[in-house]
Amino acid sequence: MVSLPSFFTKQTDDQAVITAECLFANFICEHNLSFNTADHFTKLCKQMFPDSKIAQKFHCGRTKTTQIIKRSLAPVLKEEVVEHCQSHPFSLSCDESNDHNGEKSLAILVRYFDKLATTKFLALPICNIGTGQNIFHHLNQVLTDYDIPWRNCISFMSDNCSVMTGRHNSVISRIREVQPDIFDLGCVCHLANLCTVAAVKTIPLPVEDLLIDIFYHFHHSAKRTEEYKEFLDFLNIEPAKILKHCSTRWLSLQRAVERTLHHWPALKSYFLSHEDVEKPGRVKRCADLLSNSEMLLYFHFLQFILPFLVEFNTMFQADDTRLPYLGKEMQQLLRKLLGKFVLAKTIREAEDVTAVPYRDTTVHLKDPYLAVGLCTRAYLSEHDEDTQGVTARFFSSVRRFYIAAVDKMVKKFPFHDPVINKLQFLVPSSRDHVNPADVVEIGKRFPSVIQDGQLGTLEEEYREFQLCPDADLPKWEDGKTPVDSFWGGIASCKTAVTRSMRFPILYKLATSLCTLPNSNADCERVFSVLRKVQTDQRSLLDRSTLSALLTCKLNRDEDCYNYKPSTTTLATAKSACVSYNKELSCSPSIFRD
Repeated sequence: MVSLPSFFTKQTDDQAVITAECLFANFICEHNLSFNTADHFTKLCKQMFPDSKIAQKFHCGRTKTTQIIKRSLAPVLKEEVVEHCQSHPFSLSCDESNDHNGEKSLAILVRYFDKLATTKFLALPICNIGTGQNIFHHLNQVLTDYDIPWRNCISFMSDNCSVMTGRHNSVISRIREVQPDIFDLGCVCHLANLCTVAAVKTIPLPVEDLLIDIFYHFHHSAKRTEEYKEFLDFLNIEPAKILKHCSTRWLSLQRAVERTLHHWPALKSYFLSHEDVEKPGRVKRCADLLSNSEMLLYFHFLQFILPFLVEFNTMFQADDTRLPYLGKEMQQLLRKLLGKFVLAKTIREAEDVTAVPYRDTTVHLKDPYLAVGLCTRAYLSEHDEDTQGVTARFFSSVRRFYIAAVDKMVKKFPFHDPVINKLQFLVPSSRDHVNPADVVEIGKRFPSVIQDGQLGTLEEEYREFQLCPDADLPKWEDGKTPVDSFWGGIASCKTAVTRSMRFPILYKLATSLCTLPNSNADCERVFSVLRKVQTDQRSLLDRSTLSALLTCKLNRDEDCYNYKPSTTTLATAKSACVSYNKELSCSPSIFRD
């Protein structure tokens, strides 16, 4: 007969063992370790801690580890996301991956407000046919399977390809059939990259081809890399890895240009002295272009101008809510670009910056005043004899570069989007300059969030918010406090007598708008994580395991050593392997592993 104290001790020990197994499974998941590691770790654990009762009872091989992740850790995290989306407004993001083992994946993310705006992984279905109809079918299927209503989806974010955002026969056109009030902005980071690509194409020399040729000349060649080190040593240039440029990577061009400029003297000497320099091919192309003073001018110019475009791009890849700043930042970026080649007076006099007559050559700056960067000017001054024949052509190319960038911005950027221009009310420091009627218009734009009968209350709450002393509101510092953090704190603003929420309707609208994604960068990050999870050594992971691993990695914020499994997690973990074995015993033997 078991005594009462020993019974409770046994229960406590069992609970501690299950907790240890959950922590270990989460550790395996977070660090992309092979499940085979678990078999040896179970035995190693007993050797390392022979005096520990928990270690001696610890049994968590590869099968159990897999099932704890698939049946306990991931489902608990997924359930939190699904329950929130079932009852609260959220935004939907998706993007397609490239082929991997003959399959394409569709990353589906949701962004909702839970004290802060947060983006969570929802699903990763196989989507080999990338048509608007098929992608929408998968989106609809996922929401249906999880019983998430489309009416709660207030925004859709994707890249800007026609399949996703086209006017007809696209994903968004089909979403509008089930959710007519969906807000679709498009990814501003993709748009900024398109501006850069369009501008670089106007340069008469093959800048991107040179970057690619240099990288692949040394790629996978230890001999060439070692020979090149001698040139770096001789010219006293700090060794640094030559970076790969990929046109689909938003930030790669600036880094590749800067690194190539750092290496330029050594690269020029190396290719000019190469034994294949007289033969047609990559070496000769690189030698000719690196010896071209005009090409070096373009590299110096790109080093100067790309940071302006990259800064805008990186600004809207952040996790916190930044869309309220988009209207102002777009205007500032356009002004900066215009100011590089158009008379300041012309820009100042224009009521609408998008209406500046930037194509009119009579308002262009003269060559000595054209913005090309200090390094470019210094090179032109120091190498006057080398650049005599190319200076005029260079400045002409710079003008075409600026015109192409501005053309693309004016055509593609949402300068006149009514929602974007009114989101400024979310920035607390702007409240004195906001017309409450604009807030009401935003409320009308999202009827699934604010009903018609609440619009009057919304206006009155915003007027009261404008009158509210700073001391009665959450702390706000321009440039430091995230917008979503401020509005999350508004929930703590209570009335003096009833202690009810002071701004319930305004809070509901503001926190819903904080779920609008800044860009599609989160989907790009999913594929970066996916590449680390689905390696060549783990290429046979099935889709359900892969999805479970991504759920654990992307939907949990704390590090593995800070993770504390919930009671629900421990309960489901305890039965995970039992359920798996029961299912396995019921399946036909020919299908068993």
